[in-house]
Amino acid sequence: MDAAEPQLSREEIFEQAHVKMAERIEQYQERVLEVLRGHLGAEQALNELLRVARRRRKRRTFAGKMDVAKGLFVKEMTEELWALLKVGNELRNALAHGHKQGTVENKIVELRKAFIAASTTEQKKYIEGMTERQMITMAFSHCACHLIAAADRLERQG
Repeated sequence: MDAAEPQLSREEIFEQAHVKMAERIEQYQERVLEVLRGHLGAEQALNELLRVARRRRKRRTFAGKMDVAKGLFVKEMTEELWALLKVGNELRNALAHGHKQGTVENKIVELRKAFIAASTTEQKKYIEGMTERQMITMAFSHCACHLIAAADRLERQG
């Protein structure tokens, strides 16, 4: 410690630690909220597709619904979009089941990579520049839009 640096009292040290911890908690809460919102929206879109296709959706996990929906072979959903949705579900599970912070961080990196892989060349440059919150929201929304488009087409076809 430099002699010129003032020594902090115990109260000041704890006050600074409290501020840092509050910031970390707020950031974590924002991440959790974005993931849960996005996941819920994607699940509602999956439910709509399964409803229109007359497939059972109740008492199925998100992954189970994905498997059934994937078996419909709807043209609106590419393999890359299914992979993106799978990584999004894994991210949600990592957060919901209290996995280590490193695991969650890795899933966020995987989500961005999967989102880029599921997008057009034009979209990729925008995804790379998105904040974490924007990217999470848009990744789930991107999948949900394709699922709803498939559900709408199936419903029109009767």
